[in-house]
Amino acid sequence: MKKSILYNLIFSFIGLSIVSCDSMLDLTPKSSITVNSMWENSGDAKAALNGAFNRFRSAYATNYVVWGDYRTGFYGNGIDNGAVNRGTVWNNQLIPSSMGTNWAGLYNAINDCNLVIKHTPNISFSSEAEKNHIIGSAYFLRAHMYYTIARIWGDAPVLITGFESDNQEGLFPVRNPVNEVFDQIEKDLSEALNLVGNNGKIPYEVTKEAICMLQTDFYLWQAKQNGKGNAAIDKADTSINTVLQSGLKLSDSYENVFRDDDNDEIIFSIAFIESENTTYFANDFLLSLVNISSEYYNNPVQVGSHAHWVSITPRHKDFLWSVENDSRAPVNISDFTNPEGKYFSWINKYLGTWKEGTRIFDSDIRIYRYAEALLFKAEIEIARNNFSGALLYLNQIAKRAYGIDNYYSGVYTQSEIEIILLDERLKELATEGKAWFDLIRMGQVFNRVETLKGRENELNILLWPVDNASINTNPAITQTPGYE
Repeated sequence: MKKSILYNLIFSFIGLSIVSCDSMLDLTPKSSITVNSMWENSGDAKAALNGAFNRFRSAYATNYVVWGDYRTGFYGNGIDNGAVNRGTVWNNQLIPSSMGTNWAGLYNAINDCNLVIKHTPNISFSSEAEKNHIIGSAYFLRAHMYYTIARIWGDAPVLITGFESDNQEGLFPVRNPVNEVFDQIEKDLSEALNLVGNNGKIPYEVTKEAICMLQTDFYLWQAKQNGKGNAAIDKADTSINTVLQSGLKLSDSYENVFRDDDNDEIIFSIAFIESENTTYFANDFLLSLVNISSEYYNNPVQVGSHAHWVSITPRHKDFLWSVENDSRAPVNISDFTNPEGKYFSWINKYLGTWKEGTRIFDSDIRIYRYAEALLFKAEIEIARNNFSGALLYLNQIAKRAYGIDNYYSGVYTQSEIEIILLDERLKELATEGKAWFDLIRMGQVFNRVETLKGRENELNILLWPVDNASINTNPAITQTPGYE
């Protein structure tokens, strides 16, 4: 049954609530479950991993596209003026109180992973493979979150032991150099790959394919941003080949990838279901019921009960629709002009479920899917100057998008094919938390983002400040240089 394996544990798995691992920790028990009684059997370990997944979801629910998309300049005010708390982000005028500057949610989830990694090895399981899968899954989740942290804040605390008491040392950690964060990510991914077996359920559990996607992502960043060069490209290639040889494939329909949470193309997702609190970034994308006449509700205008805070800018809409028959365009953004001439547009990707006059936001966040595996492989081939090889993978994406075989068939320079790759990523993965990092990795962020043009020399302009609460409660945390 759909999402029957979800990580929707209601209680905190150790009965402890951590406000932030970069500040004074609130370790007051929140339930009758105690540390001493928690880690006794395999069921406890499974529940602990569920809890880690739950906090992983909470960390990304609102901020995933904030971190991965909003600084691109591709987004702006919806009808209800999203600039109230987003304007400093999409205008690249970040301050320590801007949306997305608080890293506490990520560190809460990291602490959960740390405790799974610490305690699970000491628990007896009837299946050693099951034990290893739980531990490996925690390593994967931790790696994913540290990868987010390293690219957003740079230097950051590297915490791997887990807090269970307010008497522990290290409750006021400092920011480690960013290279140490990347080193930890690489170690965690290696551990995850060694431990996770082949019995994980795509897309809701950690699988080797999901790990290899994150490894590829990581090593491409290492190659292009951290000077690791060909050695990192080779590692990325090894990882992505595992995915490409796994039997996964593109869906026949781009739209179906976002209408069916169990679509076979999806490799790893963050799940949302109706019975849970489903507040997340997608709430902001659809027109509110009060914005438009009821005769147009969901035909053609997709509506919800929340305010329409965020829309794609006209300039980016023109880019997404630049090829008239691109099947992705109406999924990424749709629009409608009513008979009175009023124009409406909405992001059409995360529709959830319309039920009894209410929008249930239960569409999953797609983290990795097979289309990105093909794009990763094309990027690797470009890095190796194998442009014809890159076109084999780009044209698989283009075939579904445009319905044309060998859509890209010319002879291209390196700069030309790199732009083709970037443009295809921006269209294929629109509003999937990828664009900001793609623009940085491909060296186009100061060319493509209007509010960053001419700002190349501003200190740490591509990083984020740490929010005020973290600075105020932990004297060991210094502000990101450039945001003091």
